[in-house]
Amino acid sequence: MSLYLLRAKYSNTAFAGMMSNPHDRGTAAKAIFKSLGLKTHSVHYSVSTGDFIGIVEGNAEQIAQVGAISMGAGAFHSFSIEELITTAAMAAAMAKAGKAAGKYKAPNA
Repeated sequence: MSLYLLRAKYSNTAFAGMMSNPHDRGTAAKAIFKSLGLKTHSVHYSVSTGDFIGIVEGNAEQIAQVGAISMGAGAFHSFSIEELITTAAMAAAMAKAGKAAGKYKAPNA
């Protein structure tokens, strides 16, 4: 399973709905994540960008399903995903890359 950062920009109609009926959207997000088999690490709202931010664990197919459901419902007008790894995993990847780098011949070499 991979760790993903989800970022979605709420639509104007979503903001209108949240103002007329204020409630914690994290509950709805966690419910859809759980129904798709994703593990929720955290959900947030960015006051700087007006975005929903979620950190979830799962696979690419599950993430695609979240995007389709969210965008299809009109809640968001943009949706982006970033796959995350720990800094320890990045260090291990750099060690392996350093060992393999000498075997790579660049196209301009």
